[in-house]
Amino acid sequence: MNLALWTVLRSVRARWGALVITVLAVALATATALVVPLVTRQVERGAQDAAQVFDLLVAAPGSSTQAVMSSLFYLEAPTGNMPERVYTALRDAPGTRRAVPIALGDTYQGFPIVGTSAAFFDQRKRPADPPYFRLTQGTLFAKEHDAVLGARAAREAGLRVGDTFTGTHGLTGPEEAEAHDEAHDEPYTVTGILAPTGGPVDRAVLTPIETVWEVHGAASSEREVTAVLYAAEQLSGIYVTAQRINAGQDAMAVFPGQVFAQARDVLVQGQAAYAALALLVLGIAALTVWLSVYTSGVERQRTVALLRVLGTGRRVVFLLVLFETGLTVLLGVGLGIGLALILSLTGGQVLGTHLGFTLAPPQLTWPLVLRVLLLLPFGLAAALPPAVLATRLSPLKLL
Repeated sequence: MNLALWTVLRSVRARWGALVITVLAVALATATALVVPLVTRQVERGAQDAAQVFDLLVAAPGSSTQAVMSSLFYLEAPTGNMPERVYTALRDAPGTRRAVPIALGDTYQGFPIVGTSAAFFDQRKRPADPPYFRLTQGTLFAKEHDAVLGARAAREAGLRVGDTFTGTHGLTGPEEAEAHDEAHDEPYTVTGILAPTGGPVDRAVLTPIETVWEVHGAASSEREVTAVLYAAEQLSGIYVTAQRINAGQDAMAVFPGQVFAQARDVLVQGQAAYAALALLVLGIAALTVWLSVYTSGVERQRTVALLRVLGTGRRVVFLLVLFETGLTVLLGVGLGIGLALILSLTGGQVLGTHLGFTLAPPQLTWPLVLRVLLLLPFGLAAALPPAVLATRLSPLKLL
């Protein structure tokens, strides 16, 4: 058996070029089948994590998706503003655990300046958990024009506690902000810097909501908020509040989980089409394996004949052919899984930078692994005819 294995390995070494091509074809097919599902799952997990600290988003009437993208991720223009009384009514309503106002409208070097209240820093994933946002430097804001910076905003803007800066009017990107000339006169003072969370707040500049009202010259009767992050004491209170809000004209209540579910349904439809494409690619890889096995079967005839002369039985010859094919497929699948993880990790970092929140590392699940391991039985099935022919080969015809 050892001699037979040594002879086969020598034969494989002689055909290494064709085998490398086969392994690469299997690896590329495997990576193609895995990358999009892995990245999609990263985005889903990152988006869900960003909305775990409140139950309900209250925003101006309009698109619920736009409301989430603007008030939660700071990626789009808001649906509009609401009268301040919407916020105060929610804050003072029985059964309210927390109502956090959000006011948008200005930026600094492309980072959104978010007007809010001290309740923002008391948000928690669960009531018994510690606050989700914590400081690494300085203190929370105490007066108008104080600012607490997210970790990424502080790092990329080069600001430290005690530094001052002036905001720019409008929700502009970094390039537009540099060319924008509508800067506010009164500077902000950095009082604190938050620890990284991996969420959109990492790129936010947080200031008392009174600052936003003051810089925009809003009188007491004209004060507005962009959104309210609402949390109730009881689960039933969330739905009662949502019904009451949606029955009025001033605002709409949005469940972020429902928005994510709708987006996921769209992604699932796209993934179904991608899965069909992935199966096609896997099928092409299986065909490549079959062609490789067939070609190598012709080339290995002299090796098989030599093995038979040396006393190797038909069963051993049969198993050696299957072993060579199985090893080729497994090497390709293993290389493809590694390539898919590297690509999804890199792609997730790039995508997270554009989305404004950190994506979790790719998570490989057994259903995904089993999808690509289908290549193994396909490859072994492709190796059966050459393996059977090898057992029937007469050494006398070739030696």
